Amino acid sequence: MKNKNSNILIVEDNQAMRKMLESMLIELGYHTYCSTVNGLKAWERIQEGNIDVVLCDYLMPEMNGLELLRLIRQTRRFYDTPFIMVTGADRRGDFMRSVQAEVDYYLIKPPNIKQLEELLHKVISQRQFPSEYDKFISNGKYYFLNLEYDKARESFQAASRARVDSALPYYYLGLIYQQLGNGKNAEINFKKSLVIEEQFISALLALAEIYQSNQDYVNLAFYLQKVTDIMPDTFDIHIGLARACIRTGDISRARKHLDDAQQLARSNADQIKEVLDGYIEAGLVEEADLLFGKKIQDDNIEKTIHFLNKLGLRSRKKKDFDKARYFYTNCLKLDPQNRVVNYNLASLLFLQKQYTDAEAYLKKTLRLHPDFTEAHELMEAVRQKLPR
Repeated sequence: MKNKNSNILIVEDNQAMRKMLESMLIELGYHTYCSTVNGLKAWERIQEGNIDVVLCDYLMPEMNGLELLRLIRQTRRFYDTPFIMVTGADRRGDFMRSVQAEVDYYLIKPPNIKQLEELLHKVISQRQFPSEYDKFISNGKYYFLNLEYDKARESFQAASRARVDSALPYYYLGLIYQQLGNGKNAEINFKKSLVIEEQFISALLALAEIYQSNQDYVNLAFYLQKVTDIMPDTFDIHIGLARACIRTGDISRARKHLDDAQQLARSNADQIKEVLDGYIEAGLVEEADLLFGKKIQDDNIEKTIHFLNKLGLRSRKKKDFDKARYFYTNCLKLDPQNRVVNYNLASLLFLQKQYTDAEAYLKKTLRLHPDFTEAHELMEAVRQKLPR
């Protein structure tokens, strides 16, 4: 592969920046290139084959540069593709520390043609004339992706000896142990990688996955917080962190991350539902009610009833009986015959010792649904409370 004949893929959503990079490549003598506008389109092009180097922006719609990088590194055909990340950072900041162990090089915006030339020369030369460390890493990844874990482990251990300042061998050793079901050794190696690169996102997420599986929500929250500090605009991380905080009882912190997730969700219906569920799980009924009113209420009747009923159940759990009754009665305005809501309202009235009203709702429920066992049982309990 001669330098000037390398096929370079530019991934950049900004048209002016994309044209600038194309012009630079032409000026440097690289006439074989193609361009896409986001990571999703880039991944489609990469799968067609014949891409030698990826020159990729970080922040893009649909699929960002980091997501594309992970796809490439996890795929047998393309795992070793040279990858240059383009970032708007004005120095090697937090973001670059987080991905340095997986990205080959980074290019600062606005790009400098001399720096671009140097980086392209480096990645292409390394592909043609790899160091011992590069060979060990490449072989280790190959064996790992082909499930030859003993050989992969030997290669990554050799790589860790060849370069003691690299986090990547320990990260992959962690993945190997994780695949083999040895969670303790996996955890040890992921942590070793973080000693070298403390903001290595892949290792942070791998540890979070371990703690999620172990239901260790304190450590899960700790590592997801580190990821959020590096990547503050990631919806899934905010939701995961909020849920971990709910499990640890840190509701004020959960509220903050749910609020952040709501901002990131914008008008994405599925994500809004996740945020709404999070508010309800956290007992944040007012926030859930507000979000519901703004984003979901006009969607469809079935969905509206589902969420109003959940809000009623959460309000009842918090012993806010008036609020619970408000949600249930609003459900029944939409579907007066809904058996679950009628039963829930009757249960609430029973708790409030309003036995006559509870009996009325149960009679209505049983008239419509005579086989409703729980309603029969509650009716018996209600009638024992009514005056003879």
